[in-house]
Amino acid sequence: NGGSNGSASVTPSGGAGGYTYSWSPSGGTAATATGLSAGTYTVTVTDANGCTATRNFTITQPTAISTATAAQTNVSCNGGSNGSASVTPSGGAGGYTYLWSNGATTATVTGLSAGTYTVTVTDANGCTATRNFTITQPTVISTATAAQTNVSCNGGSNGSASVTPSGGAGGYTYSWSPSGGTAATATGLSAGAYTVTVTDANGCTATRNFTITQPTTISTATAAQTNVSCNGGSNGSASVTPSGGAGGYTYSWSPSGGTAAT
Repeated sequence: NGGSNGSASVTPSGGAGGYTYSWSPSGGTAATATGLSAGTYTVTVTDANGCTATRNFTITQPTAISTATAAQTNVSCNGGSNGSASVTPSGGAGGYTYLWSNGATTATVTGLSAGTYTVTVTDANGCTATRNFTITQPTVISTATAAQTNVSCNGGSNGSASVTPSGGAGGYTYSWSPSGGTAATATGLSAGAYTVTVTDANGCTATRNFTITQPTTISTATAAQTNVSCNGGSNGSASVTPSGGAGGYTYSWSPSGGTAAT
């Protein structure tokens, strides 16, 4: 479509011979007119006696090749290669062949990573049309935003861990191991290692590891006492020097009610 490789020719007979030719509107003066675009042409044939005859030609052209009908599937996970693109041409002379910028020769290409791809469609007449596709991919799922609370007392189970993912396709689900939680925050954790797997709406995953710690056991092994020196006296004493735990110790003596280390 839009070319100018049409031609028309006439082979006159009769008259006085010695024919001359005048083509309109192309202006040719031979029996054959070449380089014609689509349109109507008239040749006037004149013989040696000046007698004339005319012949009309209508040069046609195929419709333009259209690649308007096309489809693509973007990559589902960052760094993946499951994208695809396809084209369904129309117009032209039919008998289409395909050449993609990655070397593929079919109407549909698969296994594409993110990027720009071009297909050239060629019809039976050698006419061409191109179509560009930009295959996209989601961003990487990030688990950089996370928090944890460690166990407060040795042997306890009040630890927690949470993750706030971003990127990917959204619609996140969570799977904690080994605790088995399915929320963004896992609670009731004892000391140990935990892993959360975050899955987005496209099935893409990212993991984050947490190590929940606990303080050591509070030890009161270091202690001293002084007994009452005389029967009925009240000069006894007792003291403790704790270690371990989280420090910042406070004391409560029973039944005496004291609040100091001694």
